[in-house]
Amino acid sequence: MKNAIKYYYNIDINDLIFKNDNYYFDNYILKMVNVPIDIELYNYLINNNINVYRIINNKNNEYITIIDNKKYILLYKNINKINLNLKTVINNNRIEVDKEIRWDILWKNKIDYFEQNIVNIKDKELLSVYPYYIGLSENALRLFNEKEFDGTKSLSHKRIECVDDLFIPSNIIIDYRVRDIAEFIKYSFFADSINIDELFYLLDNSNLNYGDYYLLFVRLLFPSYFFDCIEHNKKITIYSSKINQYELFLNKIYSYITKYIKIPSIEWLIKDSIINQYYLHYLN
Repeated sequence: MKNAIKYYYNIDINDLIFKNDNYYFDNYILKMVNVPIDIELYNYLINNNINVYRIINNKNNEYITIIDNKKYILLYKNINKINLNLKTVINNNRIEVDKEIRWDILWKNKIDYFEQNIVNIKDKELLSVYPYYIGLSENALRLFNEKEFDGTKSLSHKRIECVDDLFIPSNIIIDYRVRDIAEFIKYSFFADSINIDELFYLLDNSNLNYGDYYLLFVRLLFPSYFFDCIEHNKKITIYSSKINQYELFLNKIYSYITKYIKIPSIEWLIKDSIINQYYLHYLN
C-alpha cells in the first residue's frame, strides 16, 4: 500500500497503520468507500467553511482511487483535535435545508428485507432476539408515521463512534438534527458511558423544538445497532445482554420527554416487557 500511495499521491510514508479497512499515516486517512460521495454536499461544506476533512485528488486529478479493485479516497485531517462527547454532537454544525426525510421508507425497507432473508442468518444468538428487535422497529415505524410536527433538519452523520466520523465527507449526510444525538446516545449507552442527568441537562439546553423531541424518542426506539450487526456481520451479544437495561433507559427517556410533548401511549414500555409480547406474536 505504501507504494500505491507513493504512485498515486507522491507521498513518502514511514509508518502506516491499517484499521477497519482504512490506512492511517501522518495527518492522512486513506479511506475505503463503498458508496458514492456526495460531491455537491462536500463542495457546499468547503465553500461555507464548515469543518470537513479535505479530499486530496490523485495524480489523475480524481478523488476516487482504485487499488486492488477497492475504491479509496485520501483525506487530509485539517481540523484541530476535539473531544468526542454528547455536548460536541449536540452542538455540531447545523444548516437549514429544504429536504424531505423519510425514515419510514428506509426502516420499512430494512424490516421487509431482513424478514425475507431471515433464513440466511446463521448466528443463533442473533436469531433468538430477532423477533424482539423487529417488534421494536415496528413500534418506531408506527410512531414516526403518527408524528404531527416536523423536526429541524441539519448536517448529520451516518454513524458517530469516533472523532473522525464527524468530519469524513462520506459519513456526512442531511437528516433530522436529532439523528446524530439519538445515535450517539445509543452508542454511549451500550458503551457504558452515558450519564442520564447530564443527558437531560444537555437536552434542556439544546433548543430542541416539539418535533425534535418527538423524533429523538422515535430514533432512540429504533434499533439501528441491530441492523448494523446483521449488515456488518457483528456479534449481537453486547446488545442482547442489555435488553432489559435499555428498556429501563427508554422508560426514563419517555417519562422525561412526555413532560414536554405528547407521544402516543406505549403500554409495553410503561408496564410490560416488549420481549414477551413479540415472542408470543411470532410463536403464534
